[in-house]
Amino acid sequence: MKKYASLLSAFVLALSLSVSAAAWTYAELAPVGEGSYVAEEAGILSADDCAALNEAAAAVSEQYGCGVYVVTVDDMADYIDPDAVTETGETGMAAFTEYAWDALGLADSYDGNGIILALSMAERDFELMAHGDTANAAFTDYGKYIMQDEFLDNFREDDWSGGFADYIAACGCYLEANANGTPIDVEPSDDTEEEYEPLSFGDKLFFAALMAFRFGLPLGLIVAFIVCAIYKRQLKSVRRATEAARYTVSGGTEITAREDRFTHTTEVRTPIKTESDDHDSGPSFSGGTTVNSGGFSHSGGKF
Repeated sequence: MKKYASLLSAFVLALSLSVSAAAWTYAELAPVGEGSYVAEEAGILSADDCAALNEAAAAVSEQYGCGVYVVTVDDMADYIDPDAVTETGETGMAAFTEYAWDALGLADSYDGNGIILALSMAERDFELMAHGDTANAAFTDYGKYIMQDEFLDNFREDDWSGGFADYIAACGCYLEANANGTPIDVEPSDDTEEEYEPLSFGDKLFFAALMAFRFGLPLGLIVAFIVCAIYKRQLKSVRRATEAARYTVSGGTEITAREDRFTHTTEVRTPIKTESDDHDSGPSFSGGTTVNSGGFSHSGGKF
């Protein structure tokens, strides 16, 4: 009798475990509606912050035909297995952002062009992911890497709305540069190089004013005009002169005497670079954008 009782107990335990395993499912992100750019599941933004960021993202997205999105979750592991390798060869936050792209239905907007800044609060992970020809051209490997400086300082102080606002403003600069034919990258296409400067305090102040007055159309248009002017001023054309005449003052110059005098010898030594030198100096970039088999490009880390 005891034998049958033990077998029955084992059967009931196994059945309960199988039911529990079958009941476990991952959470799902609900598709965003048309005109929605902020999927805020972590609860780190107020309703007003979400509305302001959504309007700012909509303005940039509509202007350049490339969606600018924000995604926050408590823990990416609630939605995917972070250790599993996807069909595109990604894991962790890179895999999560690709999942979010599909789950939110973003491929249906702007001909599949867009960029996501996603946060997973549990381990303080972030990921920048771009998709589509326009987005991958505008947000190069180098460009995504230096864009991190715009928002990481805010996130490290738990200033979520400020960090996302700076991200959206930076996306406007990057997309404008790409529209002008000179995306922000390490290798310019010709002898005219576009310099990108981080957003100044004044730029961020104007951008904040744009969001603050989002319900006042006249003021909003005025501030938007100022912001666009700031974006344009961010890109400074730099051309290297190839003729000595470019360095002379107006009216020319006259050489009345010439004298060669030996003064000293200079020896220049170049140290041999090691792997540790490259690691300490940060990642190196050869220009362009690395795109995986799914058409996605990535850059991420901790905040």
